[in-house]
Amino acid sequence: MSNKKIILRYLIFLFGLFFTGFGIALSTKMGLGTTPISVIPLVLSIRFPISFGMVANGMALAFVLIEFIVQKKGFNKYLLMQIIIAPFFGFFIDLGFFIVKNLVPAYFIVQLILLVIGCMIMALGIYLQIMANVIVNPCEGLVLAIAERNKQKIGNVKVLVDLGVMMVGVLMSIIVFGEIRGVGIATVVVALCTGYFIKMFKSAFDHINRIWIYE
Repeated sequence: MSNKKIILRYLIFLFGLFFTGFGIALSTKMGLGTTPISVIPLVLSIRFPISFGMVANGMALAFVLIEFIVQKKGFNKYLLMQIIIAPFFGFFIDLGFFIVKNLVPAYFIVQLILLVIGCMIMALGIYLQIMANVIVNPCEGLVLAIAERNKQKIGNVKVLVDLGVMMVGVLMSIIVFGEIRGVGIATVVVALCTGYFIKMFKSAFDHINRIWIYE
């Protein structure tokens, strides 16, 4: 594979991170909750003077640490790359919030439509990361490590990890605010629709990608 195509794949991965971060920001800005794995950043960014993206960065590094412990393979280039990309993801989330900071829909139906659009954008970002096939983001890296270590299906482990992180966020919310924040319609929509949207993008673009990216 030529150097140009390798560089192209890394650029596609970065665009994927941007779209994922922007999609999270847009869907969260609607005030209808957030993605299951983003409950912790939302709760802490509301309570403390720290941005959503900065908390997401911290979580990404925590995922890498847990992955390091789980896989027991020592520190390697694979983990190093995940550490390097972590700040980009948090930055793109905060950039997304900056872009939509003045977006305040007055009607619920508009909020719902923009929520679904945000979910689609996030799914596009995830699809681009998969398509690039150069780096695994820290959360997915942890899922893969746990699945490999325990010989479980990746999909099942992904669901358990997402639920576990969400429940920690819910517990934090109850402790900090005395009520549940961050979990709402957006949480359900993202959980139900993201996989469908990713499949939609794969069906639409996979046959093209093999030609101009991998060959």
